[in-house]
Amino acid sequence: MSESSGYPDGVMNAAAKRKAAAKKKAALVKKKAALAKKKAVLAKKKAALAKRKAALAKKKAAAAKKQAALAKKKTAAKKKAALLAAAKRRAADEARRKKARRLLEERRRKNARRKAEEARRRKARQKLEAKRRAAKARREAAMKVARRRAEELRRKKAKKKAELQRRIARQKAEALRKKKAAQRKKDDRARKLARLAAERARKLARREAERERKRRQREKLAERKRVLKERLAEKKRRDLERQVAMEERRREQARKRAIIEEERREKQRERDKINKAKEAERQAREAERARVRAIREEDERRIREQQEKAMAKPVKPPIEKYEPIDGITPTADFDIDFLRAQRALLIEKRGELLGQARRLEEDAQEIVNAQEMGDVDFGEEGGEGDTMVVERDRDLVLSEQAKTEVEAIDIALRRMEIGEYGYSTYSGLPIPRERLEVLPWATELVTERAGGLGSR
Repeated sequence: MSESSGYPDGVMNAAAKRKAAAKKKAALVKKKAALAKKKAVLAKKKAALAKRKAALAKKKAAAAKKQAALAKKKTAAKKKAALLAAAKRRAADEARRKKARRLLEERRRKNARRKAEEARRRKARQKLEAKRRAAKARREAAMKVARRRAEELRRKKAKKKAELQRRIARQKAEALRKKKAAQRKKDDRARKLARLAAERARKLARREAERERKRRQREKLAERKRVLKERLAEKKRRDLERQVAMEERRREQARKRAIIEEERREKQRERDKINKAKEAERQAREAERARVRAIREEDERRIREQQEKAMAKPVKPPIEKYEPIDGITPTADFDIDFLRAQRALLIEKRGELLGQARRLEEDAQEIVNAQEMGDVDFGEEGGEGDTMVVERDRDLVLSEQAKTEVEAIDIALRRMEIGEYGYSTYSGLPIPRERLEVLPWATELVTERAGGLGSR
């Protein structure tokens, strides 16, 4: 029984457990609600992106329709020639395809003939090899039979010759035995005399050998002392060399450790430089966006004053074009120097946007790879996973925007080639140079954009 509450301990523990379970359930509900909110925000962003893409597609379709109408007016006279050229190209393509098919069929037939010829040659080689092996086996069998017969004949001749030699040897041995008996008697007398002389010689030799043995023992003792002394000197020298080698090894290890530490510090400095460069690039992008945003806000302020004047669609005035120079067609409003500067600016901006789009796509791909490798928790309780999903979608949206601007730059470069750069695609009026210097791929006036009349 609990003294403070008056309830039994089991009841109190059950109530506390229910309360803790209720708190955990409430916390889980809050987490799920937060996750649902994040998913809703992400869905809204995706819907906004889809709307932007749809609007951009509509604008592109309108621009394409206008360009198609203009192309129809300009290329009406060239249509028949183009159709004829297309027919010729189709005929030429058909002829090339027929020739390619004929060549392919001929190559296939050659390959089939070559394979058949190789199979025939391989079969002939196999037959020839089998014949050679059979002939070789027959020759070896005949040689074995001949060797066996020659061996039999040789054994018979050797047997007869040995029998003859044994008879001659027995006769010689008998004569020799008699001769040796006489010689033995003579030798016995000589051996007795020789033994006496040998005994005297052995005694002299033993005394001489004893004197030689003692001399050798003295020489060996002196040699052992000399070798022992040399070994002690060699041992001292080796110990000294070992100490020097160990000291050298310790210095080498210290030098290697210093080199490794220096390389590690160098790598750390490189990583710091890369991080600083990325941060500087990010700040530059933010500053660029802020500058463009300020310019757009200024344009919108001026638009509000001129919005009503731009409601009626004017008739496009004719553009006074000059001869093309270096792939650029100058006009009365835009000279060749200004157009060259704008082309250089467009090409530079196109390279920057392509690099930005590639980097954003690589960042998004790294996030996808991290998700596949399981480094990030994308479950219901993984807040890091939601953040990385939002970052991935943001990178993809920014990459798509950069690609859209690259397409607009390509259109501007094509319009520069045909002498229509700098003129509004809606009214045909020249766009102010200040606007073109800020937004080189602009295709409409500020008033037309504010009134929703242009294509951008």
